[in-house]
Amino acid sequence: MRRPKLRGALLCEDLEHERFFRRLLSTRWFGEGKLRVERIPNNQGAGDAWVLERYAREVRYARSKRGESYALVVAIDGDRYKLQERLQQLDQKLSDESLPMRANAEKIAIFVPTRSIETWELWLCGNREVDENGDFKELFKAAEGRGEASARAAAAAWFDTTEQNEIEQRRLPSLTAGRTEIERLDRRK
Repeated sequence: MRRPKLRGALLCEDLEHERFFRRLLSTRWFGEGKLRVERIPNNQGAGDAWVLERYAREVRYARSKRGESYALVVAIDGDRYKLQERLQQLDQKLSDESLPMRANAEKIAIFVPTRSIETWELWLCGNREVDENGDFKELFKAAEGRGEASARAAAAAWFDTTEQNEIEQRRLPSLTAGRTEIERLDRRK
């Protein structure tokens, strides 16, 4: 059965987030030209701070579109934080603006690649040596240069259900959480 196409926004840190999530989301959820991307302009400054600063505004806008097939997707690297700490930071931004916390039924999906999106991309492209404790950005760039990894290949591998296993849960719990989080986009409302 074909899923209805959504329209909405991707709030993300940088171009690498955009490359991965645009491919992932357009595969099943967003039609051509239906995903507005908001990312830090010209990579000027801290991408995580930029996402945190704009989060409440984007949630407010998404909630104003409740009667429509609208979804908000947020991607923010875990960096030195863990998944739960990042989610708490986002919750605090809503609280600061006197907005209700994100409800389970809302089409607001939050992805926290820890330590960075490159960690997820390497894992999805077959590197089982990565974990959430190291910084693998340079390793990803090198693998990408050799044609061993890419945002495109990683997004395609997302749907390989054999990857959802105990090893992934142990080494990359943020990716396992992301696999669950994406289900928010399928909820009917």
